[in-house]
Amino acid sequence: MASTLQPLPHAPVVMVFGLLELLREAPGGREDLYKLGGPLGYELDDLLPVTEAAKQLGLVQVVAGDIELTSEGAEVAAADEPDRKHLLGPRLATLPLIADVLQALGARADGRVGKKAFRELLEQKYSPGEAEKQITTAVDWARYGELFDFDPDAEEFVRGTLA
Repeated sequence: MASTLQPLPHAPVVMVFGLLELLREAPGGREDLYKLGGPLGYELDDLLPVTEAAKQLGLVQVVAGDIELTSEGAEVAAADEPDRKHLLGPRLATLPLIADVLQALGARADGRVGKKAFRELLEQKYSPGEAEKQITTAVDWARYGELFDFDPDAEEFVRGTLA
């Protein structure tokens, strides 16, 4: 679980899609990074994690202050909602914390694993609040990709439909 210590940017998937759709409309799928906030209605504090999330997923690249869609990003931006889940699920599964949870779930016959060990590991690097935000972000993204869910009563991750 050592890879869990690489942070996930706190950006809702829907905001990442907003970025992809805007870039899809831009000439050449490319735009000045600092001009994006206005059309998207995002403050800089929102735009940076959204951009980082899209980068981590391999959907965009930043070159000389411009952000542009990758071919994978263009494919996701053009897809309908059900297809987006199937395109994004495997990408989400490669992100460190999500991959670690999936690995732990795969090792359990019942498809359930406690949150406590992950929280404790994250708290070695992050504050308790940030550790919890990392878990919340991972669960939100994994739910979108139908990779795993979270049972708040049992404090356990639960294997998803695509995992």
